[in-house]
Amino acid sequence: MRASQYLLLTLKETPNNTKIISHQLMLRSGMIRKLSSGLYIWLPTGLKVLKKINKIIACEMRKINALEIIMPIIQPKKLWEQSNRLNTYGKELLQFFDRRNQEFILGPTNEEVVTYLIGNEIRSYQELPLIVYQIQTKFRDEIRPRFGIVRAREFIMKDAYSFHMSKACLKKTYDNFYTSYINIFNQMQLKFRVVNADSGSMGGKISHEFQALSDNGEDEIVFSQNTSYSSNINTAKSIESINFFEKNYDNIHDTNKSIKSIKDIHEIEFPIKNLIKTILIRTNENNQFSFAALLIRSEHEINLFKVEKINIFSKPLQFINEKEIIELIGVKKKFLGPLNLNVPIFADVSVYYMKNFTIGANINEKFFINVNWKIDMPIPTIVDIRTITKNDLGPDGLKSLEIKKSIEIGHIFQLEKEYSKKMNTLVKDKFGKQKNLYMGCYGIGITRIIASIIEQNYDNDGIIWPSCISPFEVAILPININNCKETKKNSEELYKKIKNEKIDVILDDRNKRPGIMFNEIDLIGIPHQIIISKRYIEKEKVEYRSRKNKKNILIHIKDIISFLKNQLK
Repeated sequence: MRASQYLLLTLKETPNNTKIISHQLMLRSGMIRKLSSGLYIWLPTGLKVLKKINKIIACEMRKINALEIIMPIIQPKKLWEQSNRLNTYGKELLQFFDRRNQEFILGPTNEEVVTYLIGNEIRSYQELPLIVYQIQTKFRDEIRPRFGIVRAREFIMKDAYSFHMSKACLKKTYDNFYTSYINIFNQMQLKFRVVNADSGSMGGKISHEFQALSDNGEDEIVFSQNTSYSSNINTAKSIESINFFEKNYDNIHDTNKSIKSIKDIHEIEFPIKNLIKTILIRTNENNQFSFAALLIRSEHEINLFKVEKINIFSKPLQFINEKEIIELIGVKKKFLGPLNLNVPIFADVSVYYMKNFTIGANINEKFFINVNWKIDMPIPTIVDIRTITKNDLGPDGLKSLEIKKSIEIGHIFQLEKEYSKKMNTLVKDKFGKQKNLYMGCYGIGITRIIASIIEQNYDNDGIIWPSCISPFEVAILPININNCKETKKNSEELYKKIKNEKIDVILDDRNKRPGIMFNEIDLIGIPHQIIISKRYIEKEKVEYRSRKNKKNILIHIKDIISFLKNQLK
């Protein structure tokens, strides 16, 4: 490609209202342009990166016998009614009517459509297992799009689906995808971790996320350096929770007398390290109680994902606010306590181990101190409902867990029969019996990968792309191309030779000043740069410059092709 025929829409200044580096550099390097909130136009430079990522993914999909298809982005609403996911997705689903007054949605994902397809086309176990995948635009009506393409409303995903007669076959394919995703992200030189995850609205019991490390990530992951333990922070368990639920032992002992007393708030020294917070939350309509209580240590935070797993609570979760608490109990939220609170009570595991603790007295400005389980109040239902902190020990009980920010770039699920039962997808087994299929789902956020790579590979001058996904692998930068015949001749000859080697190259033939030319190529992030000038042509040499380390090397012009091929390996 010649730069004079290309759309190099670079920007000198950082655009307004851009918070993270990937968003800033994608705009400045001319990869994208914003159309509206969460909607972006992909320009030639950005599209070239997208296509190279797609190529790597498609190659890995062929290795595990995944067949490529394309499903419509517009989906009939009735399919989502069958799967009972309309309410789960809620307002993120963009719904509309066509001219025939039929209801449709703009697809955020394709489980319903692909299950419909397989249910209508596959009849026998002999046609299974089957894996299909697509690379397609999705749409989720995000309430607050942010971080550029990391949290956009329209985005590009690779989603794959597998269908099986047995759980063992599903697990084998799931393991193949697990390995395949590691291969894909390693090829792109991403720093990432695979973590246990919550399946959320997708369904199924087993899932793993692939999280790219980034200081600007919107997710957080927890892992142990000493063990293989890793998890999304939403599902991460503390060592005390692991021990409690696996060993199920009781360290609470009865004593002879209660030592509870009531204290005014001014008589207690703050912060109260042994204070238990009481939080009221609304329950679902089928339960006899209209609300229930959650107990958690004062220094801990409630984990909403874990609380959602408790079946009695309405979804989405509805916490009782200060005004409602005053109306219901006659006390400010700060002084709310579990004693004599006639509702279901759920206490975090960490609360279970506390002794001589402090609770609200259900009287304004008053607390009960030196309270103990079994003595002053019965042990409530014990659950894991708190968010892990950096002070928690890992599963080995020796070192603290590490918590890092990250961007989710992939997620795989063992859906089992979640959709085949709801949508009545049946296939005859070898005995002629109709059976619901087992199903797996495997997603990669392609546009998010680009942001993740930039977040991990940049400097003050711009992006530093790995060669395999750079918009161009090589840039030829002639100095004063229109004022020196020898420079122009050598540049053209080298350009043709590199193209003949199937190397993706751009020749900057615009006769720009060297400073402008170098700055733009660095901003775009082209990893291998060849500078051609009259000064070195006379010595039959060119300068090679690495974008990553910015070192210049003089190379004989006859050797430059072989040198580049070695670099690109």
